[in-house]
Amino acid sequence: MGQTNIFTTTLTNSSLVISKVDNAVSISVLVKSGSISFLGNLTFAGIASTSVVWTTGLGVTLMGSVSNPLDGITITASSGADSAYIIISYS
Repeated sequence: MGQTNIFTTTLTNSSLVISKVDNAVSISVLVKSGSISFLGNLTFAGIASTSVVWTTGLGVTLMGSVSNPLDGITITASSGADSAYIIISYS
């Protein structure tokens, strides 16, 4: 088993796409200001993903594992007024 790495950023006026090849095992997001949209780009039980919007003060943590990393997630801060703190653990 390899080492665990930590990535941190403040996402503003941009998007972050997380794919299986990134080997992300967890991600925590806290909306600092405005609103942030989350979109899964995969289907579940035959239902396509739709965007979910979170506003200031809301947060979420998503967990995968080394053998099943997170996949198909797009996080978007669409304007300069939209901002989120992000911490990703990956191997």
